[in-house]
Amino acid sequence: MTRHLPPSGSRRRPALRSVVAISAAAGLALIALTGCQAQAGASAPPTGSISADRALGDIMVRFTPPAVNMSEDAGRLLAGIEGPIRFVVKRPMSGGVWLVTAITPSADATLDQAVATLRAAPRIETAEPDRVIKPNRTIPTSRDMPPN
Repeated sequence: MTRHLPPSGSRRRPALRSVVAISAAAGLALIALTGCQAQAGASAPPTGSISADRALGDIMVRFTPPAVNMSEDAGRLLAGIEGPIRFVVKRPMSGGVWLVTAITPSADATLDQAVATLRAAPRIETAEPDRVIKPNRTIPTSRDMPPN
C-alpha cells in the first residue's frame, strides 16, 4: 500500500501559518501592554487629591448643634476650614463623634497643629487626637490581678 504525500511545500505552510499567528499575537499583546502603561502614567491624580498629601493622624471631632448625622454634612463643615491642613471624614463613632484624618502636602505640619486648627474652627465643639493611651505606672499585682 502506497501513501500519497502532499508536495513538500504544502506540509510547511500550516507550521509557517502558526508561527506567523503566534508572533502576530505576541506583537499585539506587546503593543496593548505598552499602551496601557503609557495611559496609566499619563493620568496624574487630580489636583488636591489625597494621594498627593501625607496623613498627620486621626482626630476625634464633635460638632456643635444642630447634630451632624451624615458624613457628607461633616465633610462640608470640615471643607470650610482654611489652611494648609485638610480634614477628611473617616467614619462616625458613638456619641456624635466623628473620626477625621488630617492630611497635608506640607512636610513640617504636625498633628498638634491640626488639632489646634480644628479647635479654632466654628461648629467644632471638641477635637482630640486619636492616640493610644497607656498607663503611666505599672498596675500592682494581687491575687485578683495576676501579672500578664
